[in-house]
Amino acid sequence: MRPRPWLRALLFGAVSCLCLCTLPAPAAGADDAAATPAPDAVEKAQSLFKKGAALYESKRYALALEQFRASYAAVASPNSRLYIARCLADLGEHAEAYLEFDQVAAEAASRAKAEPRYVQTEQTAQLERDDLARKIALVTVTVAHPEAATSLAIAGKDVPRERWGKPFPIKPGKTEVVLRTRTTSIPQTLELSVGEAKTVALDADQTDPGGAPVLLDEGAGLPESEAPSARAHLRPYAYAAGGVGVAGLAVFTVAGLMANSTYGDLAETCRGPCPVDRKDDVDAGKAQKTVANVGVVVGAIGLVAGTTLLVLSFTGGSAGEPQRTPASTQLLVGPGFAGLRGTF
Repeated sequence: MRPRPWLRALLFGAVSCLCLCTLPAPAAGADDAAATPAPDAVEKAQSLFKKGAALYESKRYALALEQFRASYAAVASPNSRLYIARCLADLGEHAEAYLEFDQVAAEAASRAKAEPRYVQTEQTAQLERDDLARKIALVTVTVAHPEAATSLAIAGKDVPRERWGKPFPIKPGKTEVVLRTRTTSIPQTLELSVGEAKTVALDADQTDPGGAPVLLDEGAGLPESEAPSARAHLRPYAYAAGGVGVAGLAVFTVAGLMANSTYGDLAETCRGPCPVDRKDDVDAGKAQKTVANVGVVVGAIGLVAGTTLLVLSFTGGSAGEPQRTPASTQLLVGPGFAGLRGTF
């Protein structure tokens, strides 16, 4: 973690002195045989570093960045590069700063094998890099079967092969990963939040038996003639409505027969107005008639709705087709009568 503001004034001088002391150290190559920098290059690097340190302490980060970069160009010291990364972070260039901290840690680790004083630089770069990761998002892309022509881009930036399979910093939000081969591009769209990390596995050899490239984020579509209706989900409701309609008509039939039987018996026995002792039979007949009327209404509505939904489930068009006039049904109820009037 970077020093708190109230400590920086006390520590900055000591850190700057330490960095300046390490500037003239020889740069270790792969075979540890790099030449020692020339004295004038060391003097120039130290002078530029001092200017950058003063500007950095006064929070003039853009100007300090120029001085630290010039110092690093004169003598490639991990300590100069550490301050380059810090300037980028303070300027809000978090993704670029993350990559720079990562490079500082790798460079310092390589130099620390022969120059132990860079161990502290490596640890500091790692801590500040990991702290910065909380402000950005990281995506790791692994590539299987790459060819010489295969390339990778993340958020519009080309990613060198040495960073494939390693966390790559991006701004939180939507981003696109594109793997390009000799014949096609394989895109992946991701959405990451602040501090989130994701891993994406891509295969550069995604081809069908005929050799035609297949994009990872696209699925094979059905031929137009085989595509299911857009309203196929209405079919279960059609069956349910039809069942309700059949049940309603069944109730109408049974209750109607019962009502006819009751009224026929009353008409035969009473032969005019029925006496008070037959009131229960009269009420039963009225109830049966009411149930019959309700049954026919429910049955008719259920059958019309079921038929309409069933037709729509087979003939539903795509979103681009003009909408058809929906079926409408009007319920007509009168004394001793119930019916439906519909339009389609």
